[in-house]
Amino acid sequence: MKVMLLLLLALLAFFFAITVPDTVMCRKIKGECSFLLCSLFKRSIGTCYNGLAKCCIPL
Repeated sequence: MKVMLLLLLALLAFFFAITVPDTVMCRKIKGECSFLLCSLFKRSIGTCYNGLAKCCIPL
């Protein structure tokens, strides 16, 4: 049981280590991550969460 818990924690840590860079860059330029289309008066300039979402900034 402990082995499964450690394996799950390692998998989650690996997942979050991969997803941080593009999301952090989006936040640094005052962007928002959106899994759907960017809302009105915003444009997509990149990705978040390792390409699963769009990074949207105001026009």
